[in-house]
Amino acid sequence: MKISPRKEAHGILQLTEQNSLKALEILERQLFVLYSRAQVLVSLAGVVITVTGFSGRRIAGTSQPAQLLVIGGLATVLVCVMWIYMKVMRINWSTTELCEDPVECLVVLIERRNEKTSAYIVGGYVLFIGLAFYGIAVSLMLLHPMI
Repeated sequence: MKISPRKEAHGILQLTEQNSLKALEILERQLFVLYSRAQVLVSLAGVVITVTGFSGRRIAGTSQPAQLLVIGGLATVLVCVMWIYMKVMRINWSTTELCEDPVECLVVLIERRNEKTSAYIVGGYVLFIGLAFYGIAVSLMLLHPMI
């Protein structure tokens, strides 16, 4: 069951014995985890792009479906990287959200974390689709008789 950002903010403050700094540190660590995982997706996408540079022509040369799948896979992976960069890796400093009421500050950060988490999940699915296109294209190449 998902709780509201306001209830979560109250829970974090209770957990930290009303210490706003500790509460802020908890959310900053969570944002760092998201950023780190987003870097993994971008790195994986980089591997796909590198493979395309080395083997893309050979894979695409086996058949028209393989060409379409390689191009579709590359395009999908690039869309994933742009999405992850714009939605998850975009830098917003936590201190820009400081305000008088600690609960309100935490609510804003929790909502930002939740948005970035949702964007990360979407980006992961998009990358998975791109990898599936590549996997099918490589399979077609491997099934294609050598000349």
